[in-house]
Amino acid sequence: MDTLLILKLWNYMRGYVNIRIEGLALERFINLCIAKGIYLWDIQRINHTALEGKVSIKGFKELRGIVKKAGCRVSIKRKNGYPFWIHKLKKRKMLLVGAFFCFTLLIFSSTFIFSIEVSGNHQLERGKIIGILNDLGLKPGANRYKINIKDIETQMLLDMEELAWVGIEIKGIKARVEIAEKRLAPDIIDKNTPCNVVASKKGVIEKVIARNGDPKVSEGDIVKEGDILISGIIERDFMETDKYVHSYGEVFAKTYYEGMESKNLIEIKKEKTGKTFKRRMFKFGNLELSINNAEIPYNTYILEKESKKPFQWRNIGLPVEIIIEEYYEAVEIEEKISEPEAEKAIHSKVINQLLKEIPLEAEILDTKINFTTQDDILYGKVIIEVLENIAQQKRLQIGVD
Repeated sequence: MDTLLILKLWNYMRGYVNIRIEGLALERFINLCIAKGIYLWDIQRINHTALEGKVSIKGFKELRGIVKKAGCRVSIKRKNGYPFWIHKLKKRKMLLVGAFFCFTLLIFSSTFIFSIEVSGNHQLERGKIIGILNDLGLKPGANRYKINIKDIETQMLLDMEELAWVGIEIKGIKARVEIAEKRLAPDIIDKNTPCNVVASKKGVIEKVIARNGDPKVSEGDIVKEGDILISGIIERDFMETDKYVHSYGEVFAKTYYEGMESKNLIEIKKEKTGKTFKRRMFKFGNLELSINNAEIPYNTYILEKESKKPFQWRNIGLPVEIIIEEYYEAVEIEEKISEPEAEKAIHSKVINQLLKEIPLEAEILDTKINFTTQDDILYGKVIIEVLENIAQQKRLQIGVD
């Protein structure tokens, strides 16, 4: 917590008043206050005969003698701080009791989980994941301090073979569950089970090695996903009935991976001017209370946020946060990017994305990239030609039309 915030909290706790000093000897008034050890702050001159400032309750009581000596007049504009707040609440005891119970209820309710957020699932249904989490004790209404996150993560990996990794994080009243699914290998078909070899993706056939079964494609043929490459049905003129076999082999084809990306050749960047504005807030659970409600004085700014939890011990603590928002005044500056620099950035990004999709055992034959510019935007299209085995076994549905 920074020094300025501590000072403001200290002044608020002991109480202070906004005062207006009027007279012809304002400098003498301030000098007498300094001599007597009375601290005035946020002093502003209104005109030649008037000042405004802030002083503690104790300091205000000691001003009486100084006012007479300096020949000035002091009036209270506003009372601030905890003592004045308490004085008002004494007249409204039921309001104080209600506030106490509300705060107690807020703290109590923040120890329970209200919602569960799941991310990272592509094949698995969210309902199935939520169901297993509920069975393991992570569900709406559960006490967050009675949940062993590590045990739940481990048990989920044991119960769900489809999962490669599970990460659980509890923030406030929300539990966030992030998962990573396994890349499941194709079904291994028993050697005694009749099957075809089909294309796993679109491509142009380069080489067919049929180790068992009848090849249905040859070099130069264009196939799409699911087309039969090696048939498990053996048909011969001299055979009375067809024979069903477990076909297998390798079928190499040219496949193509495409990726597109764009980059603006004129970027708008923000540059700080040096002026700053701070805003502080207390956060109790989901309730935010602003200390200073002043509007942001800048139209263009850069925001930097800092969050502190003062009542935290290890992983246990009250749901109280101090949020400091610092706004830096900024000006927008146009920055032009050269085409070679933009082309390099696009090429690198698209290539890295495509390499994640290309199997490790595949052979890269060629890479083509085409750039076009329109309205100060550079568009890049990358095509990678690959030689890979697209053979994939598929069970024969015998007797099914």
